[in-house]
Amino acid sequence: MLRSLWLLFAYVSFLGLSASAPFVATLGYVWVDTFQPQAVSYILLNQLPVAMIMGAAAVGGYVLLDRRSPPPLTLQSVLQVMMAIWVTATLVWAQAPDAAWEKWDWAFKTVAFAAFMPLVIRSRVQIEAFAQTYVFSLAANFVPFGLKVLISGGGYGQNLGLEGGNSGLSEGGLLSTSCLMAIPLAVFLASNSQLLPKFKLLPLAYWGIAGLALATALGTYERSALVGLVVLGLYMWTRTKHKIGFGVVVIITACIVMFATSHAWNARVDTIVDFEHENSAYVRLLVWKWTLGFVANHPFGGGFSSYIVDHIELPASSAGPGATEFGRAFHSIYFEVLGEHGYPGLFMFLLLAGSTFLMLRRLAKKARPHPELKWVVELSNALQSGLAVFLTSGAFVGIAFQPMFWYFISMSICLNAYMWRVERAGAQVVTGWRAMAMVPSRSYSPVAEVPGWRQRATGVTEPPNVRLG
Repeated sequence: MLRSLWLLFAYVSFLGLSASAPFVATLGYVWVDTFQPQAVSYILLNQLPVAMIMGAAAVGGYVLLDRRSPPPLTLQSVLQVMMAIWVTATLVWAQAPDAAWEKWDWAFKTVAFAAFMPLVIRSRVQIEAFAQTYVFSLAANFVPFGLKVLISGGGYGQNLGLEGGNSGLSEGGLLSTSCLMAIPLAVFLASNSQLLPKFKLLPLAYWGIAGLALATALGTYERSALVGLVVLGLYMWTRTKHKIGFGVVVIITACIVMFATSHAWNARVDTIVDFEHENSAYVRLLVWKWTLGFVANHPFGGGFSSYIVDHIELPASSAGPGATEFGRAFHSIYFEVLGEHGYPGLFMFLLLAGSTFLMLRRLAKKARPHPELKWVVELSNALQSGLAVFLTSGAFVGIAFQPMFWYFISMSICLNAYMWRVERAGAQVVTGWRAMAMVPSRSYSPVAEVPGWRQRATGVTEPPNVRLG
């Protein structure tokens, strides 16, 4: 009961604060969509359309109170909208109409709201609030899970978090990937957070969150988590300036994992290289083969949940006779998008991911010469690391339309729009006697000469008049 009352208080607080700061309702939707309080509440919230109410408040608040400084139109924004339209169009020829409509109901909302968010999230404080809300919403699930893993060692298929069943964040593949994507964001917040009061132990708290996220990912016994962890470590190592120190931490962590993991964890990981004798891994390969044959005849895909119509032939082996299985899931973001939305959908999905990577690298390069924009560089690197995890771990899990990918894309677009506003504000040409009076020296720094730069760059006001480049 107390948990339900606390969740109700948090929900109402988001709605109440959005009356004076409309962007808070957008953060509230991120909280609802990620944490899903309706799934763990026993009163009221489990009986209301909490996501619809919060989403309506976010969109309504923007339209009525907050339509200012729209972001530039980018390829990523266009692709988000196109993806929302295309996945809706594939409903026309869906192979399993009822199941397709059921998945579309939540997948379309995820993609559409992600496309809306850059209209609202503008300043550094708002971008950080976005990251904080997402990380803490996930932490509510993986902190108790990680603590239980440290005590019991975890296990495959065990529900050690807040939610039960085998869907949402209670599903191991989704949970482990989300946790690994949250690690670079938690590390970023450890050294760049400005919303929470400053005290010496605050960075340790974020590092603790990152550690529990890692424990949770390993404690799920998901093989995709190990692949994602390797990619995360390598990518973060390439982006950090302290490569030796980071490498030492990685080696120590690897040794601890090897020492602490159980025989069951090691046995499950060994099946990565012995897939022909591990049923679930071998079945995935057969499903992927079926998907390629399916899209050869249905190049536009079969609509959401089209895997329901698949059938695969399991050959006879020493373990048993051959069999035919129906309705096996895609278990891959790439084959999920390909099978459901065909080659056009896969092309847009890959272009969205690839172009976002390039955009983030460009932002980091542009911001690196300016000390005041160090946070932009570090957030860009964190988002790249998270996306790298998703694109590798997701190759073995069907989570293409889960919120984390689309929120990382939206956060990247928000960061790009922030830098665009900074550059645009500094592009104003000064003429006349003012130009003669402003004779720059060799050590001239446009960032340092703007009065109040640090205050305005960290507040909710518009960026200062600086020119980057």
